[in-house]
Amino acid sequence: MQRVLRVSLAMFLSLVVILVLAEVLARVVLWYHREPVTEVEFGYSPTGYGDLLPNLNRVERLYPIRPYLLQTNSVGLRNDAEIDDDAIRILAIGDSFTYGMYVHNHETFPARLEERLRELGKNVQVLNAGVPGYTISDSLDYLREKGLALEPDLVILGEYTNDVFDFYPPMREVMARSVLLQAAAQPVEISPLERFLKENVALYSALQRLRAQYGQAQIEAQVNRVTPTVPGLHQVYQDITFLRPQDYPEEWAAYEQSLREMIALLQERNIPLLIVSFPDVAQLPPESALPDVPQQAIARIANDTGTPYLDMLPVFREVGDVQSMYLMYYNPNAQVNPDAPDAAVMRYSGDGHPTPYAYLLTGRLLADMLLRENLLPLEHADV
Repeated sequence: MQRVLRVSLAMFLSLVVILVLAEVLARVVLWYHREPVTEVEFGYSPTGYGDLLPNLNRVERLYPIRPYLLQTNSVGLRNDAEIDDDAIRILAIGDSFTYGMYVHNHETFPARLEERLRELGKNVQVLNAGVPGYTISDSLDYLREKGLALEPDLVILGEYTNDVFDFYPPMREVMARSVLLQAAAQPVEISPLERFLKENVALYSALQRLRAQYGQAQIEAQVNRVTPTVPGLHQVYQDITFLRPQDYPEEWAAYEQSLREMIALLQERNIPLLIVSFPDVAQLPPESALPDVPQQAIARIANDTGTPYLDMLPVFREVGDVQSMYLMYYNPNAQVNPDAPDAAVMRYSGDGHPTPYAYLLTGRLLADMLLRENLLPLEHADV
């Protein structure tokens, strides 16, 4: 019996030594200190003035190589500050390009616009109500249910080339605003033990990182919260948006109807609207670029309704390239189909959302346009 106890004690001590050595190794080689973040995960909220969960303050890691700080205020808008009743109020709506996927709060174009206008002496607050996955009909529903209650002095609609494609039925089934709000995620509480391990035990953090590296299915599941993956959708997206729009009249008609309804809604309330559109990364290279079909459609509607419109496609082409405008890098080993309509960008990997520089440029051009066309009131007018 004593021999068994001695063997058990020796095994226990050996295990303790191994764990201590592993912890030391993890601290030296693998671990990086992470600032504590709140326990609420990214999610949607049917309450508040914004459609995001309120009081978020966390590092989002949908892609491990693209972490970014996500903060929302107490009413679910992606703003660090609370609503300023005295400031001129600009409401930015749209999808992930307005929200600012993979960039920090202060790097989004709404934040850069506010920063620039304040530099020029304007008492302005730009409220970021962008939500990943929204299309024009979702933004219209948001305006009716929440956005107009903010009494904005100006609305900026951020448009991306996939907004028509988002009317494709399989996309509506998973990304429609009604679907997201109905299945709104509830705050996830982290136990005191898990929080302690995350913040103080290097081995625990290292094992989590290894699990993330090899758990590709989990990473894809996280990404699918804001970017659903359905086989064959990329080709459908290109056909609807650029190559064969005439074959998808219902999606284009639904898009135009929603955009015109939004313009009419704001005109009835004497609220100026400005539209800014972001190009697809495959539209950027001058050679073999996808055509500017969606930009022309927006320009036509804007011209018909007298709506100010800023097209970022010619700007991005003039001042930058794929890697400076988008979160992409050149991959010489990428497989390229020379006959593909987007062959010019097939050697680039990464994510097709804008870089902080592209957002900075957009914010400054928007500020110039607002001042040039006298779209800003002298002060916020309470309704």
